[in-house]
Amino acid sequence: MADFRNTLMLPFQSGAVPLPTSGENWCVLNADSLLLQETMLANELICEQGMRPTFLELEAQGYTVQPVLPELENIDGCLVLAHRSRAVNERNMLRGWNGLKPGGLLVFAGDKTAGVQPIRKWAGRLTEIAGSLSKHHAIVFWLRKQGDPWLQEVLQKPDSSFVRDDFEVAAGMFSANGPDTGSQVLAEQFDQRIFGRVADFGAGWGYLSHRLATQCPRIEQLDLYEADWASLKAAETNVGTARATATARATATAPDTAAVNYHWCDLTSEAPRGPFNWVIMNPPFHSGRAAVPELGNRFIEAAARSLPAGGRLLMVANTNLPYERKLESLFRKVERKDQAKGFKVLEAVKGSR
Repeated sequence: MADFRNTLMLPFQSGAVPLPTSGENWCVLNADSLLLQETMLANELICEQGMRPTFLELEAQGYTVQPVLPELENIDGCLVLAHRSRAVNERNMLRGWNGLKPGGLLVFAGDKTAGVQPIRKWAGRLTEIAGSLSKHHAIVFWLRKQGDPWLQEVLQKPDSSFVRDDFEVAAGMFSANGPDTGSQVLAEQFDQRIFGRVADFGAGWGYLSHRLATQCPRIEQLDLYEADWASLKAAETNVGTARATATARATATAPDTAAVNYHWCDLTSEAPRGPFNWVIMNPPFHSGRAAVPELGNRFIEAAARSLPAGGRLLMVANTNLPYERKLESLFRKVERKDQAKGFKVLEAVKGSR
């Protein structure tokens, strides 16, 4: 089925935009697999993709891909694929424009529902739009580098990381405006029962792990698993702050601060490094804008594989998501610990095989 990637190819296929040639330096920001194998020399592209599942797909298809590209300089062309966050789109457009050599091409493409039209209007206020096409419910437009670099002040949305409720977060991350309600409800269940080696599945920017590090002194090792590279880097800062606080409060007789490990990982396809005494999670149930409750089931399966007999899973979910059936098929005991503000907290105990 045709989508925005077909639309992206239109200006190249029509000749309105020249195809990259061997030896040119092109990059793709928020990269996805493209229809490039025969027409655009995919091996000439350098891709940036911080979401682990898409990163792994690109890698398997032979693309050169990194979670974060270094500062862009003297590039011939840059493709920017639409992100769900306007702030991320603006930032990527600025990075691409400033990294282009004079006369270089900046091409932006995405579904109409991804906010392409506002970005096109924003870019049109900064420079001339060289061309634009619309098809397959998507839009592609392109700019040719001329004039001065764009300054940070042109951004209408927050650009870099900012502090919210004493946490470092950034636009485009899940729950960038502060801790989400489900995680707050789950964190109310944290106490000294949680001990030993603990994993936070889908750790995001580290809110739950921060609460674990400050409220559960019996934790010996804390492992964060997160698919979004930028969120994981923010978690390193946020959980590091929690560890420093815990250390400052410790007495000479208190146990050492728990070791913390950070894993950039797609839990639906990559195995965590268990076993754990406890797994804590607020599992995702969206892929892009679409609700995919099956993602939560995949997280539950990963937790079950990571826990020995007697190990415990503590998770939160919307009250309408039917995770109990999956839990009861994999765990010996399942208990609803709390229900508040549209969320339920479930605790499951692993049985022996």
